[in-house]
Amino acid sequence: MSGPEVLRFAANLYRVPAEGGYFLVDAGLPWEAGRLLARLRTPPILLFLTHHHTDHSGGARALWERFRLPLLAHPREWPYLTKEKPRPPLPIPLLGRTLANLAPPLPREALRPVEEGEEVLGWRVVELPGHTLGQVGLFRDGLLLAGDALRGHGLPPRFINEDHDLARKTVRKILSLGVETVYLGHGGPLSRKEVEALALKLGV
Repeated sequence: MSGPEVLRFAANLYRVPAEGGYFLVDAGLPWEAGRLLARLRTPPILLFLTHHHTDHSGGARALWERFRLPLLAHPREWPYLTKEKPRPPLPIPLLGRTLANLAPPLPREALRPVEEGEEVLGWRVVELPGHTLGQVGLFRDGLLLAGDALRGHGLPPRFINEDHDLARKTVRKILSLGVETVYLGHGGPLSRKEVEALALKLGV
């Protein structure tokens, strides 16, 4: 089976081959949804959301309205995705709270829980907390779809991580999986050697 295809939007989205078709990892910003839908010639089997941030989940409502597909996310992320709880504000004066919460709410009945160790179409769910507390990725055959657990050749900035110390520990967890390639939400991919260098720099 071929590997994931990157779809370059505000965040990297991934089209992942699966038996019977494909599934999507993340959904971009709300105003990118039309462009995303135009690229999907056939319906995805499901949408896997790595975390609740608007650049990763903002297009999920449009995908659900078009295809009525299951939306998989860690239960810790659900209150933000449904807008029962406001997302933490972005570090932008005056507009930070508004911009963080532009994504339309997801219906609770559309959501399906995923947690550590579960399997999604042949991929293993891995919890990668720190950037958000309920961030999850998918692991298979040395490949990790890691959301925003890593960014560029480092971590996301401290001011947008919900728990920066936990984000640092997640780097060691990624290596413990036996990864060879890490696909990121922004930038990348990274090789194992590059993640090892980051762990050394962070002292984890």
